[in-house]
Amino acid sequence: MMIIHKEHALRRFCEVPLKHAASRILLERIWQNRKMLQRLVFVTRRDCLPNTMVVAQEGANEIAFRLQLSEIEAESLSLANGQLIKEQRKMGINQIDDPLLAWEALQDFGGLLHVELAFQGEIPDWYLEIAVPNEAVPPSIQPPGFAAFVRDQVELLLWAVTLKNKIDTALRTGDKELFLEVVPLYKEVCRSCFWQL
Repeated sequence: MMIIHKEHALRRFCEVPLKHAASRILLERIWQNRKMLQRLVFVTRRDCLPNTMVVAQEGANEIAFRLQLSEIEAESLSLANGQLIKEQRKMGINQIDDPLLAWEALQDFGGLLHVELAFQGEIPDWYLEIAVPNEAVPPSIQPPGFAAFVRDQVELLLWAVTLKNKIDTALRTGDKELFLEVVPLYKEVCRSCFWQL
């Protein structure tokens, strides 16, 4: 999904009051941050997905706000005194119900974020066109959106190819900073893509 569509979706969602007043501030910050917008994946349901955020409009039958970042095993490689050193860190599940605290947590988050926007009443068509159906939820309780799902999977595949090219360039030129920035995002995109890369 193109970044402009994501920004438009967030702006449109904020046209009515939100259950948690600070949610609007968070969403405004997100739509102004191109890198963060790239990492958003809109979903029809967030059940059983890692790294999720739900934001509800006033009157929706959903919690007002919640950001849940899954346990992450981070692996880093560094070169010290001519030797390659491999470090592993484990971070626990982080659940935040305050949008302003969520903004701080998202500053250190580099993966894909599955976002469910909860509407008052029926889900509008414009959201169904951009939201990916959650394969973990049975289709009988899931709104239609297969076309959006296929589009997003193709976009993820193309994004993975682009990121892989950046990794290859970083390795060829010895750009350690670019390499360390792109690899975690590439791994997250690969995990989210249904095709094996």
